[in-house]
Parts: sequence; structure tokens; C-alpha cells
Amino acid sequence: MAVPLAKKRYCLCIASSKIGEEVVAFRKFMKLAPETSTTADLTVIKGLLTSNGNTNRDSIALDTSKQLTDTDIANFKRYGFSVVRRYLTGSVGVGANKRPKNLTTDEIRRITNAGLAIFPIYEDGGYEVSYFNSKQGYSDAVTAIVNARNLGFPAGTTIYFAVDVDIQDGDIDGTVDPYLRAIHNVFVNCEYEAGVYGTRNVCLHGIEDGISASFVADMSYGWSGNLGFEMPENWAFDQFVEYTIGGTDIDQVAASGSDKGSKKFRLPSTSTKPISANEALDILGSLLNLTSISFNQEYPLIKTPMLEESVEFEESFTGTGGNPTFNISNGKLDGANLSGLLGPLFNNRQATVDAVFGKMGEMRLVSSISAGISAGSLTIKTEAPVDGKVSCSIIYNIQKLENRLLTNELSVIFKFKVVPLDFVKPNPQPVSPSPVPQPIPVPEFDFKLLTQRIGEMLKGVAIVIGVLAIIGLGIAVIPQLLPAVVLAA
Repeated sequence: MAVPLAKKRYCLCIASSKIGEEVVAFRKFMKLAPETSTTADLTVIKGLLTSNGNTNRDSIALDTSKQLTDTDIANFKRYGFSVVRRYLTGSVGVGANKRPKNLTTDEIRRITNAGLAIFPIYEDGGYEVSYFNSKQGYSDAVTAIVNARNLGFPAGTTIYFAVDVDIQDGDIDGTVDPYLRAIHNVFVNCEYEAGVYGTRNVCLHGIEDGISASFVADMSYGWSGNLGFEMPENWAFDQFVEYTIGGTDIDQVAASGSDKGSKKFRLPSTSTKPISANEALDILGSLLNLTSISFNQEYPLIKTPMLEESVEFEESFTGTGGNPTFNISNGKLDGANLSGLLGPLFNNRQATVDAVFGKMGEMRLVSSISAGISAGSLTIKTEAPVDGKVSCSIIYNIQKLENRLLTNELSVIFKFKVVPLDFVKPNPQPVSPSPVPQPIPVPEFDFKLLTQRIGEMLKGVAIVIGVLAIIGLGIAVIPQLLPAVVLAA
């Protein structure tokens, strides 16, 4: 049976009359010149046998940790290179040998004036398995975005995050996967794309984690993550050999052409600095009229016989637990599937659901005094009634507050306990069916209790309006929400 070379990447024994076509397909996929040749030459055979392939082949890209001089750049051009990978931050070496590796604006000017393009990578760690977790991914994503903006990288630039260690296949699920998913979740709300640098196996996992492009560390041909794994379909760069040019250490890199790097940079006119979780906590506290607040403590907001509400802040993202979750981007809530998923909260009363959530996707998550939560996610969590009270939580995992990135994870959890309206008395049920049709019973109202409940509700209306504005529903939804609560009871 024929097995396409370009699909399996490593297959050597191919019984096919179309072997020439498969060789061409493999050459084109891996960018092995001459790409139209049907001959399985040394370059093709090595490309099938080892991850780094023929290390004497030509390519147009390189990477280096050195801050480049005009001489370096001229040497690179003479060797035929046109794309350079540079680090966004950090340093290399220790002690007297320690030197900065971060890209500078002067360096950008020198590189682009010479006609070369630049693509960025972020690596301030990642040499050990223990480095990788969701918190680290979030922090790295924010740091990389801020530095890319300060350097003037244009929108659409792919930033590659380094996984510079040979993580065994069984360890990736609990380390690199949450790290990359956290990066992806941050990049959903910014102008850049997220890429990954690592072994073939890590890059293949990255595709499942939402990462858009791969920079494959094929030079480490002995790493387990490069043994027997196919080349990822989304590969943009392929590192395959190291040497020096004019005394400067470089890694030679193949380029698929999907990422051409950046030649045009525009420094931002103003720089919006990110804020820490503690700074964000102060802002949220002022919005909710709370003082001296801290993480992992519950603060009451409303307490009446019918409604209790509290808020808690956590210095990490709260897990969604499979509950309905919606993305917040540019200050707007994705309400595409909101009404269908939240129908059970309102006893599937479609009119009520439509009234409350029908236009939720168009509402800006703002309060009257701040830009509010401009990026993150919202999760609705319900719990089984306890002591006659229905419990519901609204969880915000916040990435941006007042259009400023947070340097750390932060979640705000609003907890509600609601007592169903008790001023409507249940109708008595007949003991046995009656052969005579009976009129539909009309519910009886306890008007004294009704008056009491109305008074209780009015006491909290002002607070409810303020809280709802803060958590994202806004003043515009209040006239819709109040009748909906009654209808849902």
C-alpha cells in the first residue's frame, strides 16, 4: 500500500508507482531544494532519517543571541540570509561572561535598514520541566506582548515561546499543555499571534493548544521529542545546525515562508504599562466600595432575606469546571450561545431568556466610572439548592482591566444566594381525579408577605444596580433583568 512521503515524513519503504510525485511533495513541504526534483537524493534521505536532515543545505533564516552590529548584519547578508530571529528579553551567560541578548531599537534600525526581517522569540527560562504551568504561561505571555509593543512589532507578528528542554511525551499534558493554553488565552485578546519553539512533539501538542505556528528545534536530533514524530503542519521555522559567522554564533534555520518576519516597525506613541494583580485589586475594590481588601477573603455586598451576594478575589484563574464560559474581548462579551446555555437558570422560559440575554453580546462591559473588564472570560456556575436557597456564581478571569494588561492571573467571583419568591401560595392538588372538568386554579397571593418582600427588594435596588454595572450587565439591562427574576421564579 502506498504511503505518501509528505504525510508520514519518515516512511522509507514506499511501494508506489508515484514515488516521484511523493518525493516532490516532501521536498516542497520541507523546503528542500530543488523542490521540483523527483530524485530521492542525500538531502531527501537524511530528511527522512533524522530531524535535522542534511545540515549542509541552504536556507534563508538564522537565529542568534547576540546584539548585532553592522558588521554582523553585513556578514549575514553575504551568506544569503534575509530573516533573523532575536530575543525579546533576557541575557545569556553567567558571571563575567553574562551579556544581554534582548533586541534593541537601534538594532532593529540596523537590521531593517539592511533589508533583513526580524521574528521574535521569548525565552527567560524554560530549561526545566518544572518551569511550565498555566501561571507561568500567563506571565510570559504578558511580558512578551509588552516588550513586543515597546519595540514596535506590528500587529500580526508571531511571538514564539521557547520550550527548550526534551520533555518526555507522558509529561507534556501536565506541564507544557497548560503553559501553552494560558499563552493562547492571553493572545486571543491581543494583536499578536502565539507560536512555540520546541521539539516536534511539543509543537504537535501546541497545535492542539491553539498555537498558530511552530519553530521546530530539529537541531536537537537526539531528543526524544524529535524521534519518530512527524513535522508539524504549521511549521514556520526549522532550526537544524549551529556554527559561527565572523565570530558570531548562529543557528541556521529553514523557513517555510508562512512567517516572513517584520521589516516595518512603529514605536508606540504612548506606552500603557501593565498592572499587577495587587494594583488591579485596589481598582476593583474602589469600584465595589470596598476598602482594605485582600485575596482569598469573602466580602459581603448584599444581605436581605431574599438575596445574598458576596465577592471574593483570587490571585489565580479559577477553573471553569465545564460550566458555560464566554470570552470577553475588547470590552465585549461573546453572547452568541449565551441564551441557550443559560436557559436552565430561568426555568427555560424562552421569553425571559431572550429579554435578558438576547442583546448581551452587544453590551460593553463598562461601569459609569471605568472601562471595567476589557479582556478575559466570564463563567456562570450554578449549584444545587441548599436550605431553600438557589446558589449561582459569576466568575471573571481577568486579563485586562481598564484596557491595561495584568502581569498576574486574577479572578473575581461574585456569589449569589437567592430565595425563590414565596408570596405566591401553591395551589392544592386534588386527592383523586375528578370526572367533572375543573377550572384552572388561580394562584393565591399573600399580600402582606408580598408587601414585605417588595420593601426588602427596594432596599437593595440601588446596590443591585451598582453591582450589576460593575460585573458587566450595565444600567441598560436593569429594566430587563428585574422582571426576568420574577418570571423565572
